[in-house]
Amino acid sequence: MKGVISKIIKWEALMGLLMVLGVFNVPASSQTNGDTGGEIKWVTLDELQELNKKEPRKVFIDIYTTWCGPCKLMDKKTFANPEIVQYVNDNYYAVKLNGEGKKKVNMFGKTMTEEELAYAFQIRGYPSTVFMTEELQPYQPVAGYIPAKEFLQMLKQFNES
Repeated sequence: MKGVISKIIKWEALMGLLMVLGVFNVPASSQTNGDTGGEIKWVTLDELQELNKKEPRKVFIDIYTTWCGPCKLMDKKTFANPEIVQYVNDNYYAVKLNGEGKKKVNMFGKTMTEEELAYAFQIRGYPSTVFMTEELQPYQPVAGYIPAKEFLQMLKQFNES
């Protein structure tokens, strides 16, 4: 019993440290649309489909949940990286999708919830990134937190394919 209590105390101390360091405190503005100069220009699925008709681009969809620590870390570290912001805004349409969201969205000619769309993308963990062609054809999702350097490499590689 003493060992279990010791482990719980250590776990609580680690969680407290992560909270103090801000790992789980991502500003709400990091999940909003709009261009403020230093952020990715996130668009909705409806906006994506309209923009893509005018100027086709590759797409990536960040599928997250509100409770997911690694998702918030992606927002804070990866999606805030200036090189990624610039590369995404110049070459991609970027969409955020709440993998457990109940909001209705239109995609693939169907109306469904965000959660149902995440299921259609075969999402099994969060965060997950779905890359799509200019024709909005999805590729296999990439699950897990991706550091900025690796994510930039993935963006460039997919964009050149």
